[in-house]
Amino acid sequence: MGFIETRYYVSMNVADKPGVLSAVAAEFAKREVSIAEVRQEGVVDEGGRRVGARIVVVTHLATDAALSETVDALDDLDVVQGVSSVIRLEGTGL
Repeated sequence: MGFIETRYYVSMNVADKPGVLSAVAAEFAKREVSIAEVRQEGVVDEGGRRVGARIVVVTHLATDAALSETVDALDDLDVVQGVSSVIRLEGTGL
């Protein structure tokens, strides 16, 4: 299973401060998981106060093993509050 390659959608909640996106991207790069797309948006509470951010990453083809290692490393970062979704993108043709 660890050698199957596919694209992935990874969503995570993070601290909203400088350097977070580069720290997240570095964890993908360390495991040679290439990023195809990235989006960051602010997260607000019920009172409208900004309480963090959400980063969504779509990868190029990557192995299950490399992606699993990346997600584990992201969960260990102080600036990542949690990885909320990891979805395989099958049959995308990219």
